[in-house]
Amino acid sequence: MAALGTVALLGDQWAQSWTGAEQRAVAAGTRTVAVEPAEESLVCPPPVALPKGADVGDSQFSASPVPTRSGIGALVQGGAAGVEDGPQGPRTTGLDGGDATALTGDPASGAGQQAAVDGTRVLRATPVADEVFGASASLASVTTQGDLRGLAAASCTSPGTSQWLVGGRTTVGATTTLTVQNPTERPATVTLDVYGPSGKVALGGGGTFTVAAHDQVTTRLESVAPEQDRLAVHVSSTGARVSASLQRQAIDGLVPAGADLVTPGSPPRSSLAVGGVVSHGEPLDDPHAPRLRLLAPGDADTTARISVYGPSGEVTLRGADEVDLEAGVVTDVPLGGLPEGTYAVVVDAQAPVVGAARFDRPGQQPEDSVVGGTPYDVAWSRGQAAPAAAGSALGSVALPDEARARVSLAGVPPERDPDQEPDGEQAVTVRAYDAEGAELGQAELTVAAGATTGVDVADLADGGTPAAVRVDTSDPEADDDADDAADAGPGVLWSVVLEADDGTAEAGTLVATLAPTPARTAPGDVAVRTVDAAR
Repeated sequence: MAALGTVALLGDQWAQSWTGAEQRAVAAGTRTVAVEPAEESLVCPPPVALPKGADVGDSQFSASPVPTRSGIGALVQGGAAGVEDGPQGPRTTGLDGGDATALTGDPASGAGQQAAVDGTRVLRATPVADEVFGASASLASVTTQGDLRGLAAASCTSPGTSQWLVGGRTTVGATTTLTVQNPTERPATVTLDVYGPSGKVALGGGGTFTVAAHDQVTTRLESVAPEQDRLAVHVSSTGARVSASLQRQAIDGLVPAGADLVTPGSPPRSSLAVGGVVSHGEPLDDPHAPRLRLLAPGDADTTARISVYGPSGEVTLRGADEVDLEAGVVTDVPLGGLPEGTYAVVVDAQAPVVGAARFDRPGQQPEDSVVGGTPYDVAWSRGQAAPAAAGSALGSVALPDEARARVSLAGVPPERDPDQEPDGEQAVTVRAYDAEGAELGQAELTVAAGATTGVDVADLADGGTPAAVRVDTSDPEADDDADDAADAGPGVLWSVVLEADDGTAEAGTLVATLAPTPARTAPGDVAVRTVDAAR
């Protein structure tokens, strides 16, 4: 998409062809040029699958005793419908643009899709100039038994040249697989930087590779960065924009220890937020208690202050409210000791950081299982930019038809002074949509500063099948000229927590989280000016 305020270098021949009025406009500084928004893409991670060679040995202990079900959800609002000899309408395709499936509904008001998939899918849609454009897609894979037991889900992301993935490990029993996808017409040269508990990992020749156009490359990180108990990965590319994701899975002996997908979070920043972190009331020393993972990727050590907000307000992490971060070292901060509920975590550091959080969900073995022990599933929540005070459209999340969904919202105070009680509230509207993009229902909620709340998406669907959810805030009533940002109410951080069943008597033992894709307005023109290239 063309960016507002793009500066174009104009050759003399073009500039001289303008009319006198246009020349005077250039002499005055700028000229406005109309542009058509470019098509945008959201690339989904591939469905989870066992690495080659993982399923060997006795059939009683098969790594994949049941098949994996995978599905995609998509929603486009404010997109171009597509006309003859013009742009195509919203659709999902393969990496090469083929195997296209059109979204159903009217993209101006809402077009959606829910479908089973067995490979990589890309959501493609064209914004309409000067109108709010919202597009989101997500993929989920459900496996009820075996090494891949879990609900692995992630929101699909825009390709980029720099992406940070926080999550996973490569110690005994764990596998973390990196997939880099190139949906463009040009090859990309990709460079990896992997960080662990002892700092940056030396990768040798495995740190740089080429991804051909419309192709993807998969790397098992235990082959290039073995025995890393904590991982953060930076994927950078030249030549073309790429998308990256991690598939994380683990076993504890013969017992499944969870599977999930990790997609890029916020780039390094001094204020970071993670939503949808679920506590089951685990004690502080429980290895399955929630935990926050942080990395300061720069050259300097820093200190991070951690604020935790829950259903009853702000919670003090005794002994962990401030954490020293060594430059380049991946650090886990335990979040055990929290009462049962869903939480948001905000990190304010003196230097840019990246981060994510994880939580575990216990299950039970099937009645015919030949092994004992408690299986767990794991959910990773990626870091987002700490939200500013009240805005308007906050974005949307498409829901695959593989799980139940609950929207988790948190009010993030603009000023996070540990000695000051959070104050204020923000009204939001949560809307649910069906697979054709039509609105099923909505709810008005009030989000208090320093606290979390939520709503089950099924409660908004009025008996229909929800395929997407969108959250909007009301217009702030504070004076636009007010100096105090707190007058506009808290910023709203939100995410979706997914649950699925594994076929045992206990419901909701498989979990995952999805982060929203922000809405944005596509510019209809750009400002250009001539410059002296010799300067």
